[in-house]
Amino acid sequence: MRTEKEILDIVLDTARADDAVRAVIRTDLLPVRKYLYSYQFCFIVDDIEKYDDDKTFETCFGKRVLLYRGDKNYPEMFPGAKAHLMVFEDGITLVINTMDKDTFLSRFNRENSYENVWIGDTYQKILDKDNILPEIERLEETQTIFADTPTKEIFDNTCNEFWWVMKTFAEYTLRKELPSAMFYLNVAVRDLLNKMLRWHIYLESGKPVDMGVLDSKFEELLEDELFALYKKTYPSADYDQIWSAFNAVATLWNKAGNMVADTCGFPYPEKTEIEMMEFIAKFKEN
Repeated sequence: MRTEKEILDIVLDTARADDAVRAVIRTDLLPVRKYLYSYQFCFIVDDIEKYDDDKTFETCFGKRVLLYRGDKNYPEMFPGAKAHLMVFEDGITLVINTMDKDTFLSRFNRENSYENVWIGDTYQKILDKDNILPEIERLEETQTIFADTPTKEIFDNTCNEFWWVMKTFAEYTLRKELPSAMFYLNVAVRDLLNKMLRWHIYLESGKPVDMGVLDSKFEELLEDELFALYKKTYPSADYDQIWSAFNAVATLWNKAGNMVADTCGFPYPEKTEIEMMEFIAKFKEN
């Protein structure tokens, strides 16, 4: 597998040889993770359409085994950019986002409405042929820092939404519509469950907390009891296990929700929870 220096050298050599490329920014530098051999770059170019061709970077970086064009699948997330996400035979992955100067500066200044955790938040200018960019260096990630306290209205509305999606999850499970049930569990339900857990972690800490990309640091941030429950919310495709996951979600929601409510000084909607659990139980009896 090629070293970091070898990758940087070949990327810079490619950029220098291409007259359309005027600057190169390395992105997503942090955090450094084990088993991750991925490199991301922004090429600042003066002819964006040149990079619409899938063959643009076909051979210059080595033997390519996969090309995924993020801008073609999700154009709203890559306004004014061409995104070449590539996997190479030696185990390296390489992302080249080509864009003009104004598009890049908009992203760097966090002006994009579709900015999200998959777009690198750290930047370092490594080439600028014409000195067209200001000093570009941001080496501290900020997108995973969480510091939010719910109001009573937001908390109550979130609880109501949670029990609505739990009811829907239960309906799909009872009908044995597995894809829909698992979608609701792992997207709609889990998004809300993770929100409640983020509130709890932040309030317990008393200071902004780095939750990790896609809440990847839950295992180290949650109390052992809560994380043990969290693991039980991931079932196999067995329906009995899915119902066990349902119960684990409900129990974890109750524990974390009561902690958040107590810390914030407003009541947990216990009556709603009891009545919704009874409502769902009646489904199972019929």
